[in-house]
Amino acid sequence: MILRFGLTALIVGTLGFLYATPHLLYGRENMATANLLFLLGLLGVVIGAIFHVLQSGFLTLFLRGFANIRQLFIRQSKALREENERLRSDESLSAWKTSMFRHLKVYTSGCGAGLILCSMILMGIS
Repeated sequence: MILRFGLTALIVGTLGFLYATPHLLYGRENMATANLLFLLGLLGVVIGAIFHVLQSGFLTLFLRGFANIRQLFIRQSKALREENERLRSDESLSAWKTSMFRHLKVYTSGCGAGLILCSMILMGIS
């Protein structure tokens, strides 16, 4: 997991430098480029944090409460309730969701960290 995070950060940081190279070589606004890369990196880290909170189950009770309130106002057919129950009890689907959240968390956090690192280096250069 750490290896994927580091590798993603390295690849995205390198792509960030490739994006910023024309701005550095030709004297264009490298401060605006560094700010853009920092903003995109911050966005990636925030999205990774959202995936982490969803994966940890911190909001599960809160979201179940909203689902219970929704059931009071919106009627569901018996077939739809049975299908929802079947999907909730499906282990392979649950494992796939857990794996997908874990991978998305690592890759978005890695991309965000790589872009933030790239922007900090660009700020140091200029």
